[in-house]
Amino acid sequence: MEIPTELKNIVYESVKILGLAIKETYGDKMFFEIEKLRHEMKKIRNTDADTVHRTLEIFYLESKKSRPLDLHQKTKAFSLMLELINTCEAAFRSFRLSSIKTCQDVRPLGMVFVFTSHPTEARSTQFLFIMDKIEALILKALQVEIKEVESEMFYLLTLALKIDLANNKKPDVRDEAEQIFHTVLSKNILDEQLKLKANGINVYFKTWAGGDKDGHPLVGPETMIQSLTLSRNKLLDYILIYINEYEEEMKILKQTRLISTISSFKSRLKLARKIGPKDGILVNQIITSFRRIKFKSPALDKLSHLLNLYPAIVLPLELREDHELIHAALLDPKVTISLMLKELKKISFGVDPRGYVNSFVISMCMSSNDMLAAAQLTNKILGNLDIPIVPLFENEVGLTSSLGILTEAFEKFPFEKIHKKKWNGLFEVMLGYSDSTKESGVLPGRLMVEKTAHELEAHVLKRGLTPVFFHGSGGSINRGGGSVKEQLSWLPKSSLNLYKATIQGEMVQRQFQQPLIMRSQINKIIAEFNNFKLLKFKHSSALSTFSKSIQSKYKSLVMDDAFQKLVQEATPYEFLNLLKIGSRPIKRTGAGKLTLRAIPWTLCWTQTRLLLPIWWGVGSSWSELSKQEKKDLIQDYEQSPLLQTYIKNLGFTLAKIELGVWKFHLEHTKLSPKEKIDWNDKIEKELIETQHFFKALTGNLDYLWFRPWLEQSIYFRSSMIHPLNVIQKIALERKDHVLLRETVTGISCGMLTTG
Repeated sequence: MEIPTELKNIVYESVKILGLAIKETYGDKMFFEIEKLRHEMKKIRNTDADTVHRTLEIFYLESKKSRPLDLHQKTKAFSLMLELINTCEAAFRSFRLSSIKTCQDVRPLGMVFVFTSHPTEARSTQFLFIMDKIEALILKALQVEIKEVESEMFYLLTLALKIDLANNKKPDVRDEAEQIFHTVLSKNILDEQLKLKANGINVYFKTWAGGDKDGHPLVGPETMIQSLTLSRNKLLDYILIYINEYEEEMKILKQTRLISTISSFKSRLKLARKIGPKDGILVNQIITSFRRIKFKSPALDKLSHLLNLYPAIVLPLELREDHELIHAALLDPKVTISLMLKELKKISFGVDPRGYVNSFVISMCMSSNDMLAAAQLTNKILGNLDIPIVPLFENEVGLTSSLGILTEAFEKFPFEKIHKKKWNGLFEVMLGYSDSTKESGVLPGRLMVEKTAHELEAHVLKRGLTPVFFHGSGGSINRGGGSVKEQLSWLPKSSLNLYKATIQGEMVQRQFQQPLIMRSQINKIIAEFNNFKLLKFKHSSALSTFSKSIQSKYKSLVMDDAFQKLVQEATPYEFLNLLKIGSRPIKRTGAGKLTLRAIPWTLCWTQTRLLLPIWWGVGSSWSELSKQEKKDLIQDYEQSPLLQTYIKNLGFTLAKIELGVWKFHLEHTKLSPKEKIDWNDKIEKELIETQHFFKALTGNLDYLWFRPWLEQSIYFRSSMIHPLNVIQKIALERKDHVLLRETVTGISCGMLTTG
């Protein structure tokens, strides 16, 4: 299916209004410069890399003479155009889904979404606020006519052209929590969540904002309370909307005694605005007071569902800490994670602590002792294992050792007994995608996750427990996301019994901004649950050979000193610290060449338009296979959901690569001429071989044959990103950090991901 005519039209009309706003805000001269540049970039769509490179060099030489103001205005114009296209696509999705109904098939136990903003949300809060309003106008325009919203959209676009698109103040944890809660705890989304609950569909929201201590020096007891308090107040505001509505109805009926009960309930809500010691007692009093309101109404039914989903009247946190610091906390009570657990004990007095903190995740879990240390620490501080311990297997060591780790942990500690008694036999394991990819490459990382999931499912089921897999995929395709089918088709059924996944950064807004888009996601998960078929399929030895070869080539590359030099010279690696894209440090503590966190690592390659971690080593590994191994791999592809999902991911990546942009970046490094030629030849050779592999395996010449509209979308926006790549280079040369951040934001909008 191609891009629908309605979407093409609304993009055309919206961009035309943007042009008028540019002319009004920046003047005729700048408007004509931007238009000229836009047409020049359109000419090089689908041209060869050398032509793109030459065009960018010409623009670079011209732009070096430009005033800072001119470059800022061009950056904002192109960035806003790209984000406007995204907004049109999001509004069209909502419009198209307007008649969607809740799936009535057999439902899973529930769906859990854990929201986290770290570490790559580049857009400023003010910019997002304006784009929210523009999206609402575009949705209206799809229902009526564009002229009915034209003047208001024009006004909002002139505002957007005058403000900072990027964060120029590093966000703290509170900023990130507020941004998440603004979206997922909005009235529209809460209404949708409760509507689903009323229909027997359990959708749970959790967050890491304020509780994700893992390597984050700014997270502690204070941020934990801050996050809980922010969500508490959003939920109290929501409760008041409906309790006030109900109160007015009772006044009409002259229910004097009931009005007095409502007044008492509202007084208790006021006391709950600030979370402190023994908050659990107050929560119990609020719930008891609510139950005294006996007269039935839709508003009360809604609030009853809300209190069921949010028993502590907060968005529950997930605590996460590095395995080494959990061990340290057993010896030193002043280690931050100990203080956070102590704070949890204080506030949760009187209720189940899980209302405030859903679980305790062990980052980089690599031994049974890590699980035992977390259990011991929780027991020591809370008095019991009152929140589940969740091992996170995210790197090669953790994933390949996971079965042995669980086996030993179950032998040494009564996890099985406790989980059966307290949590209905549910036992949760978290699977990490980013770090396995960063270390080994995408396909080897996925194969490790697949093997781990199936082995652990069998082991946990054997113990009479129900496995729950928590997917650290973030929702973004480069982290294991993509469509629901692509995320889940290669994993065991347990991945769907109780579906749980992180939703990160820009994906929070993309998937949970509009109730209909959220409902569409829920329906897809339910459909996958109902359509699941257990495949008795065994990967061939050819796939194992192929994967090991990719892993070896990828590791060899990233550990090479010459490559490290290339990364520092040709990617944003060296200026990541100048970006204001998250409160979390961009690197993990410790020595070594791979200390950069997984998502900033991906950002380096997204900004340079090469997306190297997804395809490096694939082409050369394919070319080294024997004829028989290639035949076996093609047969694997026809049967393996994992391989099919990876190939779609690869196609999406290859469609977005712009080798001409990469050549521009490479040319402007301080590498010697020989080094530049060598790297260019090496990268181009690997990419060409990867393209050959893709075509040989799929039989398709189009990278996105499975989603033609996406191929068109990439085609239309790709060349509009080019000016931002060039201006980014000039911003670095001039040390214009504000302009630098604006270009990063614009490129992220165009590439549909920051990391």
